[in-house]
Amino acid sequence: MRLHRLFWLVCLLLAVTVLVLSAHIVAIEWERADRASRGLEAIERLRHMLVAAEMASRERGPSNGLMGDRVPGGDPERVARLNEARARTDAAFHTLEQALDVSGHRRDDVSAAVRQAARDLAAGRDEIGRIARLPRAERRPDDITAAIGRMFLVIEDLSLGLTRLMNEAQAAYPRASDALSGARIAAELREQAGRLGSQFTVALTARQPLRDSERIEIERLRGRVEQLRQLLVQRTAAAPERTAIHGATHVMLSRYFGSAMPFVEALTVRGRSDGNYDIDAAGFAARYVPDMDAIVELRDVLLDQALSEARVGAVEARTALFWISGGGLAALGLLGLTLWVVHHRVVRPLEETTELIVAIARGDLDRTVPEPRHRDEVADVLRAIGVLRENSVARRALEDERQRLVEQLRDQSNTDFLTCLPNRRGFFTLAERQLPNLQRHGYPAAIALFDIDHFKQVNDTWGHALGDAVLGEVARRCQLHCRRGDVIARYGGEEFILLMPHCDLASATQQAERLRAEIESTVLEAGDAGVVKVTASFGVAECRLQDDTLDPVIARADECLYRAKRQGRNRVVAHDAG
Repeated sequence: MRLHRLFWLVCLLLAVTVLVLSAHIVAIEWERADRASRGLEAIERLRHMLVAAEMASRERGPSNGLMGDRVPGGDPERVARLNEARARTDAAFHTLEQALDVSGHRRDDVSAAVRQAARDLAAGRDEIGRIARLPRAERRPDDITAAIGRMFLVIEDLSLGLTRLMNEAQAAYPRASDALSGARIAAELREQAGRLGSQFTVALTARQPLRDSERIEIERLRGRVEQLRQLLVQRTAAAPERTAIHGATHVMLSRYFGSAMPFVEALTVRGRSDGNYDIDAAGFAARYVPDMDAIVELRDVLLDQALSEARVGAVEARTALFWISGGGLAALGLLGLTLWVVHHRVVRPLEETTELIVAIARGDLDRTVPEPRHRDEVADVLRAIGVLRENSVARRALEDERQRLVEQLRDQSNTDFLTCLPNRRGFFTLAERQLPNLQRHGYPAAIALFDIDHFKQVNDTWGHALGDAVLGEVARRCQLHCRRGDVIARYGGEEFILLMPHCDLASATQQAERLRAEIESTVLEAGDAGVVKVTASFGVAECRLQDDTLDPVIARADECLYRAKRQGRNRVVAHDAG
């Protein structure tokens, strides 16, 4: 190929390569800027959702006071306070609905949860109004409890939307995850604190000691409040430079846990004895609710921190996009200039020199040697080669980065995202590396196949979120109690698989029994529905020398697993070699 054609071909390939790489980098930055913008919007929607939940929780205080009022229909001043609280709640719901409508969430499960919460809120208000219009002596404790439960249901309806928006915000802007998680914990603490206060409404209204169910629920809620306090303090302590968060945390600990909780404890003691209270439901709300505002203030500080970080990230992403786009255009322009210089100061002189040499070789001695137009042609060629070399190095660096990303993706494809255990592919990759070595040296090995009993019932009854929590807890316990060198993996759905090297059938059965007992001790909270107890059924089989792969061993373990299910579940069945 002639040098001139080769030069233009190389120019074309180089231009295409630089253009494709520049477009790829710009596309990545564009996606980053778009993700940052979506993260900021998601945090804003999350704020509106948390405010709506807070207003609905705040409304319970004056509602409880109205049901405990001596006057049928309520004291006008208390009715006015309740109407103000309801107006704030309605405004917060309206703002939330507008934010979801603008963001395109009107038809998804978040909007459905908000609409259901609004319906339950209206029903709860009607029930509270009906009870308040009755004479105090005719207000039945069960009706009051049911009305309070209806108001609790509003927050439970919003929980689905909160989880969805929280996941969306954290996925779109991971840097704000700590602040967002802290804000969610603070919102949950505010809700549980409100529920704790609501447990006294019936006793204060009827002027009677606390019932057994109320005492049990109060103790449960106090434990949950303390648990959330510890989580929130740990979360806020992780950022020593954020003085505003630390200050808000200190105020919360001082006001709510230093003032409101001792008040609740004293009232609990009175409720366990004679029930002779020196305060009514409205007075309780006036004394208890203001101290909960410190929790909301901490939540708002955390949300402000998340929004601030998201805004900074969005600005940084847009700035990076601007500079990278400008840099890409400049690189293309510089490439064009370089090619023009190379052509005029290297390729053309070489062509003329070649023609001259060919002419002389042919005997054309009449050709005159042209005067050199430039004195640095060789230097220009060398610089052009240097530029090409730099471009090649840059391309190799990009290729190395691509290979690293491919390897990282391969690792992720072998890991179950929910349990952080190896998935089925990852298990076979790890396990089949060990099997030949074990068989070569005659070491025993065994497989345990187990799944969670009645897992579909858990999903159908309590929802997939709790089902995911069950899977995560079972995986965590298995990791804690497996031996070093064991390979535990999620085999599919609610089914797990365990390879136990250096373990004969008897030892493997004992290990499986220990895991079964550990899983049986798992108890998860299911909200107002109670608790979920988890059990699992195991099938155990030993690897044989004639087993070239794990498939026959797994088949034997799977057979034992089904025998365990048929025998009543929550048991270990080992394969009898005889």
